[in-house]
Amino acid sequence: MNKKLNELTLEDWGELFPVRMYDYNSDWLRLFELEKESIEEVLTKDIALRIEHIGSTSIPNLKSKDSIDLLIEIPEKYLFDENIISKMSALGFHFFRQPGFGMDYMIFVKGFHTDGKKSQKFFAHMTIKDHSQLWERIYFRDYLRNHPKDCERYENLKCDLAQKHSKNKIEYRIGKTDFVKEITDRAKKSALVNG
Repeated sequence: MNKKLNELTLEDWGELFPVRMYDYNSDWLRLFELEKESIEEVLTKDIALRIEHIGSTSIPNLKSKDSIDLLIEIPEKYLFDENIISKMSALGFHFFRQPGFGMDYMIFVKGFHTDGKKSQKFFAHMTIKDHSQLWERIYFRDYLRNHPKDCERYENLKCDLAQKHSKNKIEYRIGKTDFVKEITDRAKKSALVNG
């Protein structure tokens, strides 16, 4: 395919990058750490205030898509800053403005090739600390790390959805919504009680 990433339709994304589950890979943590170090070096810790490993690759023993999600806190004045976009581009990331999860934020993707080339895939979600819809993913991650039965429920749900919606990431994501909300609410309540 000769299209650039920002020219792909949802159908193109589904065809080129279908939803597939992979067994947990302990190397994902190392790959996250390497990417985190690269980003901190280029942006500095004055801009990349906090970088967290989120998503299923951050939860040991959980089957996952093979893309690593990073959540990056930046000061509000740098949101959609062209200099940051340029620096992330130099690391191989492609920028998209992401709507649909509360306020718009910056998302960068790396390792997605339209020519069939294979490399590690990353999503770097970059936003401010007040973007609760994104930062709540930390509650979800930490809860599943400590609750194997719920982690197993999540894995079964994801595998089922991946079979049904392998070429439709939106339907796949929508199918997880109720479970994610249930676990996140439970995790937040537990944090209040224990915090």
